[in-house]
Amino acid sequence: MNVTIDGKSFDLGLHGEATFPEIMAAVNKVDSAVNVGITRVRLNGDDITGKDWSHLSDVAGSSIELLEVQTGNVPGLANEMIDSLEDFSGRLVTELARTAESFRLGEQEKALDQYQRTLDGVQLLSHTSDMVVRNLGINVEEIAFGGKPSSQHLKKLGPVLDDMFSAHKRDDLVLLADLIEYELIPQFEDHQKILRLWREAYAARS
Repeated sequence: MNVTIDGKSFDLGLHGEATFPEIMAAVNKVDSAVNVGITRVRLNGDDITGKDWSHLSDVAGSSIELLEVQTGNVPGLANEMIDSLEDFSGRLVTELARTAESFRLGEQEKALDQYQRTLDGVQLLSHTSDMVVRNLGINVEEIAFGGKPSSQHLKKLGPVLDDMFSAHKRDDLVLLADLIEYELIPQFEDHQKILRLWREAYAARS
């Protein structure tokens, strides 16, 4: 099977039934230089970098038309990305506050548009944070926040989002605004602090 890595075509020597995880494992072996790893992945023309790949676990190589991979100094890029994530978290918190206010003012059309954008931001931040942790090689189980491993922080996001989706479905916009303001925003304010702890842990290890 052929893939494109940094603009060059490589034959991985895999059969057509090899799964996407097996293919990516083989890609990782192509360049084993210290600190060099995957920084961007495009599958059939779509950029899937930082996205959830769990639904690709059973995808066979025979169904992949084009796989493009870029590599680079992963720890360095991941460290830089923490700065970007901190800035993104701050802007997301600001947008969430505006969304809650719009719901409370009865500006439903505007609020729903803001709400959808913030949900996209929440998903991007969650997946990108996971990718950064993997690439920095730090043990987030050993980095405590609020007396618990920092790795547990984003796991609290699911129940909050479930409550938000339920409130939205019932058209309970007051409750939705409350959940955004009193549950979701504090989570991402804490996430900014956790990102700083991850950076400090990486700097101490380097």
